[in-house]
Amino acid sequence: MLKKLILITILFHFHIFVSAANIEEKKSLKVKERFSSNSFIIKDYKASTVILSHGSGGVWKHTYMWKDRLNNQGYNVVIIDHHKEKGIKPHIGRRDYKDFPEERVKDLLKLSRWIKKQKWNKGKIGVIGFSYGGAGTNLLANNIELKLMKDFKKKDKKLFGAIVSYYPGCGLAGGSIPHQSHVPIIIHIAEKDELVAPYLNCIDPMSNDNLIIYKYPEAQHSFDVDIPGFKYEGVIFATGRKFTNIGHKESRELSIERTLKFLKDNLN
Repeated sequence: MLKKLILITILFHFHIFVSAANIEEKKSLKVKERFSSNSFIIKDYKASTVILSHGSGGVWKHTYMWKDRLNNQGYNVVIIDHHKEKGIKPHIGRRDYKDFPEERVKDLLKLSRWIKKQKWNKGKIGVIGFSYGGAGTNLLANNIELKLMKDFKKKDKKLFGAIVSYYPGCGLAGGSIPHQSHVPIIIHIAEKDELVAPYLNCIDPMSNDNLIIYKYPEAQHSFDVDIPGFKYEGVIFATGRKFTNIGHKESRELSIERTLKFLKDNLN
């Protein structure tokens, strides 16, 4: 009992390394023909929760590396799979309308309402989205467009404390950078992104006090991927334009530092 109280006291004041032995994996909410999810929960401790929303390639090693990083910082993590229940195949460089931002937000709202009721969750929820997932998190923070969604309720605004968007697909319907946000959001833009083409699609809003945009001059799409030898080359089906997704060490490290600080400032 004393050991448990000491652990809770330390974690309450600081986000420190949490060993894998203190993480419990649980099957969590599954909605037929919508999404499935897995939860990675810190044992014997009520903690803030962060949802990870994958890109058009689906859940993969990169997702689990982010899960480990966040668990180590003292967060519960829920990985949502937007694809499997909808029968969506990986579609990097191609559009799938079943995977557009509005569909992503419908999933995230259902999952977040469920998380809010769980005894292991503490306070407001964070969400990190990558690429297609980033377009979804852009919409999730968009105060103007959310009002047009039937699935969104005013009280849903109270669910979220921090939104992070990595190299979002701003050109997708609903995925643009929000002009008004009901929740703090940071967006990481890769300025050499050949897949998203941010200079065409990711237009800075005139003013949004809840928004911070970070731009990385040497970064390409997927710049935060920390897998040795990772490089993905493809062609955008609609335009025939070639693209390369590849990690970039300096941009990755800086973006992770900024993300963790942002979560700490807004979820604790």
